[in-house]
Order: sequence, then structure tokens, then C-alpha cells
Amino acid sequence: MIESYMLWVWLAVFIIAFIVEACTQDLVSIWFSVGALVSLILSIFDNIPYWVEIIVFVVVTAITFVLTRPLVKKVLKNQIRKTNVDEFVGKEVLALKDITREIPGEVKINDVIYSAVLMPGENKIEANSYCEIVSISGNKLIVKNIEKEI
Repeated sequence: MIESYMLWVWLAVFIIAFIVEACTQDLVSIWFSVGALVSLILSIFDNIPYWVEIIVFVVVTAITFVLTRPLVKKVLKNQIRKTNVDEFVGKEVLALKDITREIPGEVKINDVIYSAVLMPGENKIEANSYCEIVSISGNKLIVKNIEKEI
């Protein structure tokens, strides 16, 4: 009796795992999709008991996970996901206030004012002079002097 419903169970597991995979950026359920697909194919044959399909699902899912997960982690680890503020690095910006080692200053980018601190090795950036953003640390921009007066 239960064998007749297993086709629909495996189809549902496959579709749900596939949808979850499509909605995420990391590979989290592709292995379940593969296992469900193999079990779905087995469920077409009437002479295979449902418990065999379940065992095949578990084994295929485990094997695909073990064989592909290290490769997937390596590939996904190398993908650098940039944020909107990453586009600021390398930009020349106007210092609105003096920026010293002791006191952070302010810079303006796209009509938004940001807090800025000096890059190590820099002494001071005067107000109304240009500086370059070299990196971002938390909510502060790290800047260096470029000696370009307005």
C-alpha cells in the first residue's frame, strides 16, 4: 500500500530540496535532490520495497555529500562577495574635517558623510584636501593623503 505513494513522496522531496537549493547561495540541499531522484526512479518499479528506496536515498545522499562537499567548500570559499562599500576602496574623497592620529575626521562620498581614520604611517590630512580610501574597518574608512589641494 505504502509503495504506491512513494513515487509522490520522492517527487515532493526532490522538488522541495531543489527549491531550497535554488533559493540559497550556498549548496545546502543538492545532495538530497540527487538521493530523491535516484529513489524516485526506483519507485517506478513496483517490485522494489519502500524500505529499499529509503536506504538508497540515505546512501546516495551520503555518498554525494562525502564526495562533493570538500570540492564545493573549496569553490565557494574562493568566491569573494563584495558589498556596496567595497566600491569605495581606491576612491578619492574630500576631507571635511582634519584627520589626525588621535582624532578621526570626516569625508564625504556621494553626499553622505563618513568617519575616517588615518592609514598607519600617515600623520595628518587637512580639512578641504583630498585623500584616498585604502580600506574599510567596521564603520570607519581608512584613508591616506594624496597631496591634491582644492
